[in-house]
Amino acid sequence: MISCGKLREAAKAGNIDSLYAVIRKDPYILDRIDQVPFIDTPVQAAVTSGQDDFAVEVMNLKPSLARKLNTDGYSPIHLAIQDERMVLCLFEIDKDLVRVKGREGYAPLHYAAEQGNLRLLAQFLVDSPECHGFNTYFYCFSMRKKLLNWKDKDGNTALHVAAYNQPQMIKFLLDCKVKVNEIISSGKTPLDVIQELQTLDEASKGDSMKFLRNAEALNASLTPRPRHLTPIIENKYYRPRKSIGRCSKFRIEEPNSSDKKSNHMNSKCGKSTLNYSRDFLLFYVPNTIAFIVTFILTLGLLAVVASRITWLLLPPLLLLYFCLLSSTFDISPENAPVFIAFAPLLSLPIMFRVIRHAKCLGKYTGEKL
Repeated sequence: MISCGKLREAAKAGNIDSLYAVIRKDPYILDRIDQVPFIDTPVQAAVTSGQDDFAVEVMNLKPSLARKLNTDGYSPIHLAIQDERMVLCLFEIDKDLVRVKGREGYAPLHYAAEQGNLRLLAQFLVDSPECHGFNTYFYCFSMRKKLLNWKDKDGNTALHVAAYNQPQMIKFLLDCKVKVNEIISSGKTPLDVIQELQTLDEASKGDSMKFLRNAEALNASLTPRPRHLTPIIENKYYRPRKSIGRCSKFRIEEPNSSDKKSNHMNSKCGKSTLNYSRDFLLFYVPNTIAFIVTFILTLGLLAVVASRITWLLLPPLLLLYFCLLSSTFDISPENAPVFIAFAPLLSLPIMFRVIRHAKCLGKYTGEKL
């Protein structure tokens, strides 16, 4: 016990000479520490005190201590995640540390994504241990992709974590070809997470949603999922999430009762994934104009070459046109007021053309009689 106390004091002070003094008196002290399943090791004490040289020295003597979890479920690299220099020092000694999962299944990769640390995340991927030696490029690519799609206990991938507040990290992960429609245990895809998030400013939120849509991201209601997830997605609220940086913890709390109504998923089955009027109109206007022009040309040609049977084709053509309008209303976004004003204007040319043609047809029929 005395030796452990002195070793802890040496770790906090970063005194390497004291480390070896303790080892000379008790050569098996590091072995005894390593035998305990969950314990605060000298490496963790050095990391939390910012003593990177001491931490590296102990790791060189006993590499397994670098992966040891403390009683709170954190390894040394988890505790050092906000100190980039410390993380890189530990990572340089043992590249496998990136795969160590701590509390709630979080790996260092998740924390790097959550904090938006692109340099650290890129370093994890470049120095991934699976991509050394004689491995092929394709094997390296697949292993890195697997690493990026790791999940914690709630099913959160790095993309879900980044969706909370890191638009640039989202773009980086999408460039790495991560899975964009993974559903977590609360029944949300990354697109759902961003749409329901209230704390993100509108500009960042718009950028994040644009990145995801360009990558063909879908809402959970439009994403095929295994049967065992069906009862789980009824949960309407965010699960509490925990994050650490050194010894601090951050939480995104569940929304209060006043926000529950506004935090419901705004995507419904059969609704358009183009949630902005501008994007929807870019699809709707050319499509409808093309239909109307074709409709008018058809009536005009029929009036010339087959005027006697034109009245037989008018009802089905009109029904087809109104079916188009009806279906467009059904799939239009809820926030598309411009479309509501625009649809009648597009209908006027059709109405005028039909009325004019009906008059001509009546006049022609009267002359024949």
